[in-house]
Amino acid sequence: MTTIDPAALESELRIAEERRLSAMLARDLETLGNLLEPDLQYTHSTGRVDDRDSLLELLGSGAVEYLALSHDFDSVTQEGNVVVVEGSMKMHLISGGVEKHLATANRTVWANTGGQWKLRLFVGATAQ
Repeated sequence: MTTIDPAALESELRIAEERRLSAMLARDLETLGNLLEPDLQYTHSTGRVDDRDSLLELLGSGAVEYLALSHDFDSVTQEGNVVVVEGSMKMHLISGGVEKHLATANRTVWANTGGQWKLRLFVGATAQ
């Protein structure tokens, strides 16, 4: 993949991220699964680490229910078919029966696989 215009790249990634967040809110596991790389590593702000299958299982079980999600991008860096996004998220969720509002700093890595952006890595840390 060649390097594309930074504004167009950011737009593509924002669309992919909106699809991911919408799927998480709706618990649409099929759509979410299609947006995740098979070798996904997803590190929650709690330190829990999930792979693709365990993340889908977690969301499908109802143990975590996202009520609202927003993701702001601070920087977008492309290297070939891989893009690193630094940003921050705000979440309203229910986890273990407890309602929470969280703000996190995060890093996501997206890979363009077969012409589609798929999430390869998510690392979240509670924002200070």
